[in-house]
Amino acid sequence: MAELFESEESLFVEVALAKPVRREFTYAVDPSLVDQVSPGVRVSVPFARRREVGVVVAVSHECDLPASRVRRIYEVLDQQAVVGQDLLDLTRWMADYYVCAWGEALAAVLPAAMKREGEQRKAVVLKPAEGIGTQELEQLDGKSDKQFRLLRTLLEASGPLVRSEVLKRLGLSMSPAQTLVRKGWVLEEKVEPSTDSLTDDLDNGGRVRPDKLSEDQETAVSSMETALSDEKGGTFLLHGVTGSGKTEVYLRTIEKALELGQGAIVLVPEIALTPQTVGWFASRFGQVAVMHSRLTDRQRLVMWRRVQSGDLRVVVGARSAIFAPVQNLGVIVVDEEHEPSFKQGSTPRYHARDVAVVRAKRLGAVCILGSATPSLESFENARRERYRLLTLASRVNANTLPEVAIVDMKGEKGNPMISRVLRDRIVEAIGRKEQSILFLNRRGFSPTLWCSQCFEVVRCKQCDVAMTYHRGHGRIVCHSCCEEIVPPKDCPSCTAPGLRFLGHGSEKVEVVLAKTFPEARIARMDSDTMLRREDYEDTLAAFGRGEIDVLVGTQMIAKGLDFPRVTVVGVISADGALHLPDLRAAERTFQLLAQVSGRAGRADLPGRIVIQTHAPEHSAILHASRHDYLAFAEEELAQRKELSYPPFGRMLRIVLEDVDPSIVEKAAGEFAEALRATLGDKAQTLGPMPAPMAMIRGRHRHHILIKGPLDGPAFGIARNLLVHMMEGRTRPRITLDVDPVQML
Repeated sequence: MAELFESEESLFVEVALAKPVRREFTYAVDPSLVDQVSPGVRVSVPFARRREVGVVVAVSHECDLPASRVRRIYEVLDQQAVVGQDLLDLTRWMADYYVCAWGEALAAVLPAAMKREGEQRKAVVLKPAEGIGTQELEQLDGKSDKQFRLLRTLLEASGPLVRSEVLKRLGLSMSPAQTLVRKGWVLEEKVEPSTDSLTDDLDNGGRVRPDKLSEDQETAVSSMETALSDEKGGTFLLHGVTGSGKTEVYLRTIEKALELGQGAIVLVPEIALTPQTVGWFASRFGQVAVMHSRLTDRQRLVMWRRVQSGDLRVVVGARSAIFAPVQNLGVIVVDEEHEPSFKQGSTPRYHARDVAVVRAKRLGAVCILGSATPSLESFENARRERYRLLTLASRVNANTLPEVAIVDMKGEKGNPMISRVLRDRIVEAIGRKEQSILFLNRRGFSPTLWCSQCFEVVRCKQCDVAMTYHRGHGRIVCHSCCEEIVPPKDCPSCTAPGLRFLGHGSEKVEVVLAKTFPEARIARMDSDTMLRREDYEDTLAAFGRGEIDVLVGTQMIAKGLDFPRVTVVGVISADGALHLPDLRAAERTFQLLAQVSGRAGRADLPGRIVIQTHAPEHSAILHASRHDYLAFAEEELAQRKELSYPPFGRMLRIVLEDVDPSIVEKAAGEFAEALRATLGDKAQTLGPMPAPMAMIRGRHRHHILIKGPLDGPAFGIARNLLVHMMEGRTRPRITLDVDPVQML
């Protein structure tokens, strides 16, 4: 146990630790370390019986605690502050707004390698041992499901997989990997990852700097350059139809920032899926820093330090890149700002778009929110003149938006997956040596295993979701907890034989296409086929070279792709998200349809879109087919206003979960009663009620929604009450989600 401090000391520090406790901890500084301590440095400190790494957030010569209760820090880990004052202030705001500990917010800023002491770890990769194959899989089948899944995935991969990534993907602990390594069936290797810019080998798709901009582009660039030169900053909503040249506006604005000695951050959704976008920025600015979840700890640390030193001034990354320590930050771009992937799913549950706006405002920087289908929150902020709206109304080079055909699948004979219209369009494209993209936001072969006697579907025993059939694996899989089983022959509910597979996923689309178009070269992009970062890059590179005729995929192909020979886009089923119990269901359907439609006809060749649906009259589908964002926004905003939903009100979601349903129900009732009594008519408390996904991984879930006005004290009161009620409570697990983007 660390020694207690028992004498007068001249210097004390407040240290934020990544613990779910909303307070900082006071430590004394040994005289020999006084000159090394300042806000923003990491220190090693005793905490309970463990040694922890925290960040110094304040230094003082006074301490209110008795000397006997103050412990000394062990060590100062940095020669200078690694978290600047701007990020200290930003994370303090995040902790207050998103209801988490300051240390948890700071943990989102630091690379994983800086959250621990000692030498930086090498990446650990797994691969099958030589000669291991089908025979070993058969030995595991039915005996060890977890080892079976891991070995099968390693055998399917095109190369070694990073251990932490593959275990997370499959929902596994270390145990199955350790067992397979002991058996000698899997090899474990520590590798020193490359620490270059990760952009040297990326293709920019032939994109060059245009000599002339469109009139709308000129207006947008001029407005942003003026804001940079005047050092006034501000937030701009860049609303441009797909293919209108938003990326060129970003590039020109960043060029101006670099001329002024400033740096830039560009946020894109799922950067590991869009190497083409990174290639555009790298071709214009040389080496850029790339930050996303596919980097190893070592790569991320090297990138972070090069950015902090000023060696790299442009950062391109996913949501966590908003915390990059860019020197003299002048521009923050949030591309496809409407994407829900910018919302963090774990503590701290921040929205990178909103954090970008706050960070830019505090620094006097320019923040550009770009989208062809802006979120209604951003659009309403622009209407209220909180943001400045800039519009790119037409595609570059006067290219026309693609022709859209809506196909009512109820009128198609024989319940086909591919309508006659879409089939004809694909045949025509193949004949002209053009390319097609088919989109279905559902992976697997069939999403439902259904009993025709009792009308029940086979569901996961641990989660409140139907299990999806994956024909390539011969298993039905829970997409929530990753459990999988051999499809039962008889109904688990009524024991009737003859279960039927209903519906279709991307795997089935690929199979049907291969039979329908035997001469076509077909590839599939979903999380089942894209196991490594290289898989994304290789597939997209092959598509760019024209080696693939038809690309099938889930939402990872709906954004960020720009290929001149794509003339046909087919949406297999536009109805998937329409009927979810979510206030944003219609908005997301419209956005997804508009975005995927924008992949066609981006060059000189005209594009054709086919939207297959069983709800052809739904407003989201009709407006998307007409490329009419404004009409959709006006209609949807009117409904939101009537119900006081965002952007006309604010929401806070409380989720309670436990393996014991009685504990969840009791606690949920207590929380809801206390909230109603405290908030009164200041805000509306809805619930408690079972969550739409009422059980995940064996944990029963209830949720409560607080809906209130944009202004006023309601949310501050609710946050303080909830924090007080959560103190000292270990069960059930309680999650607070401020400004939630999904309600499942």
